Amino acid sequence: MWLTKLILFVLFVAVNSSSIQYINDVSVTSFSNEIGLWALTDQETVAFKQMIQYLRIPTEIQNNNWRSYNAGPDNAICTICRAIVKTFMDFRRKGMSEEKIKDSVIKLCVSLNIQKEPVCKGVIELNMPTIIYIIDSKPNLTADTICGVIFESKSCPLTNPEYEWSIGISNSSVKPFVPKETNEQLKVLQITDFHYDPYYEPGGNSQCGEPLCCRKGQNQTNTGTSVAGYWGDYDSCDTPWNAIVDALTHIKDTHHDIKYVYFTGDVIDHGVWETSREGNTKSLIEIYNKIHEMFGKVPVYPILGNHEPNPLNQFAPKNITLNNITTNWLYKLIADLWIGYGWLPESTRSTILQGGYYTVSPTKGFRIIALNSNVCYCYNWWLWYTPRDPDNQLQWLSDTLLNAEKNQEFVHILSHIPANSNSCLKTWEREYLKIINRFSHLIKAEFNGHTHNDEMTIIYNSSPLPQNIAWNGGSITTYSKLNPNYKVYNVNASNYAVTDYQNWMYDLDSANKDIHKRPTWFKSYSFKTEYGLPDLSAESINNWLHVAINNETLLNKYYVNFVKRAKPSLQRDCNLDCKKQHLCRAIVSTENINQFCSNTLNDYDISLEK
Repeated sequence: MWLTKLILFVLFVAVNSSSIQYINDVSVTSFSNEIGLWALTDQETVAFKQMIQYLRIPTEIQNNNWRSYNAGPDNAICTICRAIVKTFMDFRRKGMSEEKIKDSVIKLCVSLNIQKEPVCKGVIELNMPTIIYIIDSKPNLTADTICGVIFESKSCPLTNPEYEWSIGISNSSVKPFVPKETNEQLKVLQITDFHYDPYYEPGGNSQCGEPLCCRKGQNQTNTGTSVAGYWGDYDSCDTPWNAIVDALTHIKDTHHDIKYVYFTGDVIDHGVWETSREGNTKSLIEIYNKIHEMFGKVPVYPILGNHEPNPLNQFAPKNITLNNITTNWLYKLIADLWIGYGWLPESTRSTILQGGYYTVSPTKGFRIIALNSNVCYCYNWWLWYTPRDPDNQLQWLSDTLLNAEKNQEFVHILSHIPANSNSCLKTWEREYLKIINRFSHLIKAEFNGHTHNDEMTIIYNSSPLPQNIAWNGGSITTYSKLNPNYKVYNVNASNYAVTDYQNWMYDLDSANKDIHKRPTWFKSYSFKTEYGLPDLSAESINNWLHVAINNETLLNKYYVNFVKRAKPSLQRDCNLDCKKQHLCRAIVSTENINQFCSNTLNDYDISLEK
């Protein structure tokens, strides 16, 4: 991830107000030349030292989500990104060793205060083999393409024609089918984003200055006010084992009529600089064993999160078999586990091994499609290597839905990264939305994770008409400034439409006051009652959205639920315009269709990638 860390520096240059003021004083060419000279000679010139000192990142913003910044001259982000990336790509293509590049970038990462040395070293060492392999294998790969994939904006466009592709979607006339009406309801549980931290330490340091805190070895004194709670912590900390067991135990004891369980990904913690294949494997087995133990014969339908591979986000094509960069180990592991538990039939193994996706029909007239949308993530470096429909997944999705249409099956889609993410490759997202709109009469609901917030996505066609709703399950983890939650959906047993859901959670602050008592879980709301809706159809929610965007009471209510009633989040400054932006995140289309939200979306850029 040496490239990412340099790009994070680039973003800082563009968004930090003092850097904007003097952007011309440290030109792209001069800084790139100084980096090049330093990397080749190990000599720090006076100019180099001055630039490093001037551009050092303030410690307080080290762990911010850099894509959330929208201020400053956006073209500077792209220009500097291209210059710095090109410098190191040229070094590699002129014969500089992987070890030399790695050492240089670690030093640069530390010098710029991007992270502490252990974090810089760990992240760069984990990601270096993948990036070097891709650069060596694609002599036509350019800095323009790399920066375009990562930023993909008007100021940093992705113009490489390899990234302009389309999926074959049947244009046959839609043949709607009407199921037999029934009032019978099914209960579907959604749990997501555990982010289990096997190194969580109650009483540990919750403000350690690293991307993930509350871990063993981070607190030498075990004193002070910034100590990790027993059940978790609002700071940048993940989930202890006891909290995961408690959540699953509560669900088992409270809900005896669950028909299906949807687990929408992210078992692995945020300690991204010190993960390993062995550690990820152990955590995956422990979590899935516990889920199987708790739910017994209840069918569980899991998907992968972006944290599951090692390093995180990296989903290599199946033909990449080199041991230190392949993802095949992960696909084999989950296929063996998910099929071995009896959750999935053997027929799903081929597509799981192909790319971590599958489909299954639990009963006649109903199909579940589980995607690995993580391949579209802009931080998946393999997009530089395989731009077009990675693992042939979207074409498979289109073909699977066409068969479902012919067989008169209703569909639920599970996908970790939601369609309203700002970090999915735009071509992938566009083709995905085309597929969803074509088969919207079949797709009765989508279920996502990833953001950790309680939110939803409304997918529109180009007319514009609301077509589908994707529900986000929130998270078991409290990372960060959130309470843990899960959702139980009421689903019509005939057409599989979601008719309502209940959100369950507990207040972490209250739970941590008495470690000898289990947390007090409670139903925080039911969606229909909370927002006064007649039903949960796309049309009803679209109508509610148009009212809520100008209704302070509804905006406040949505925001409280969005942050899951967590006091640290509610205490942050988020005015009405900010709350409108959170609500406007729900809108997804291939075109700009909602002028009443467009101004809000242009003024704010709240990125919620986890």
